[in-house]
Amino acid sequence: MNRASFMKKLRGKLQRIPAHEIDAALAYYEEYFDEAGEENEQRVIQQLGSPSHVASQIMADYALKDLEATSTSTSTSTKKNMSAIWLIILAIISAPLSLPLLVVAIALIFSFGAVIFSVIIAIIATVLSIFFGGIVALISGFFILAQDWATALLFMGVGFIVTGLGILLFPIVARLIKTIVVVCVEALGKLFHKITKKRKEGY
Repeated sequence: MNRASFMKKLRGKLQRIPAHEIDAALAYYEEYFDEAGEENEQRVIQQLGSPSHVASQIMADYALKDLEATSTSTSTSTKKNMSAIWLIILAIISAPLSLPLLVVAIALIFSFGAVIFSVIIAIIATVLSIFFGGIVALISGFFILAQDWATALLFMGVGFIVTGLGILLFPIVARLIKTIVVVCVEALGKLFHKITKKRKEGY
């Protein structure tokens, strides 16, 4: 493999990130080759590793960089967090790892994802239960108002309080879920760099 074929294969494996990031990454490696000199072309290729390895590093680093750049945003940040998770998973899967290590990495990703998904679902279910529980208590109070006004007022009061609590919890839960997603991205990034650190050459 020569420099031209290396760069061509590298470009082909970077199609999942924005064009300007691809151009920046390729420019970096072109400059790397230029500084090493034509006589050291094969040594540079051997040092960098396969285009798949380099591409996986670039995708993972881009995902983490993009996460940091958008961490103060709202809805856009949430979409980019999910995109970052997907990019890092793709980077791990496409990295030139041994089969046992790749199997372990995939198993960890699925296990981690299942746990996080369960936690998020449990949080959402709890808040929705509180909210709809308050609605039910409020409606029940209206139905028994003519029969027992004291009990009806109690039900309605509890309904208003619980429903209000549920409404107040919505933004808190949204923020909590966003934080969990950010932590997931960072954890995946650390996992990727850990399992590939012996081959990483410092992009």
